[in-house]
Amino acid sequence: MNAALKNTTVELRRRGVERITNCKPGTTIVCEKGILWLTQPNDRRDYILFAGERFDQVKRGPVLVEAMRDAVVRVI
Repeated sequence: MNAALKNTTVELRRRGVERITNCKPGTTIVCEKGILWLTQPNDRRDYILFAGERFDQVKRGPVLVEAMRDAVVRVI
């Protein structure tokens, strides 16, 4: 997924990676299934999301998402 499209859902196999570009404050990434690892430039923290959890984008920029298990990612 090379763009942060609202209401986009992507299935990722274990170790699958997606770069969500053009994320803006207010974009939300939801882990619908599985476990996700998220990271972004200029943020010392990494984030782990389990099924049902969400990440609310605070700053502008790309987010790298890796599935630690088969997963479903939704961008809203």
